[in-house]
Amino acid sequence: MKLLPASLLLLAATATIPAMCQSSTKSNLVSTGGATAASTTAASPSAASTTTASAPVATKPAETSTPPVMAGALRSDIARQDKVIKSQIDAQQSLLKKNQELAKQAAKLDEKNKKLAEKNKKLEAKNRAFNDEKKTIEAQNADLAKKHDAIKAAEKPIATTPN
Repeated sequence: MKLLPASLLLLAATATIPAMCQSSTKSNLVSTGGATAASTTAASPSAASTTTASAPVATKPAETSTPPVMAGALRSDIARQDKVIKSQIDAQQSLLKKNQELAKQAAKLDEKNKKLAEKNKKLEAKNRAFNDEKKTIEAQNADLAKKHDAIKAAEKPIATTPN
């Protein structure tokens, strides 16, 4: 009982698959060849009749009307696809060159950044040293101001005793 549905499925597949392959000429760029398709469809029912003896054999006439292959249309389609692919390749190559140039510029900027960072560290060290020196000088100035005030305070009583 299971043999009958399987043989019907096989028979339907042998009838529809070659028709589907030949019906889409726009999607296939390479021709399937009418002689090979006709020979496979003619050979398929006979092969099915030898493997399934209990199933009824339905012979299908060989397809003689294969769509003609238009060489000009194929050439123009291939040329169009070639142009599209070449333009994509050119675009990718230009992007690659631009990326390489940007990478070189980035490397140069990194080097400049490192040099500036070194200069910045040196300037910060000089600034710290200058600030330390400024603090010591301010401390010395404050000390000298105190000494000056002390000297003036000591001189004032001597100057106020004239009679």
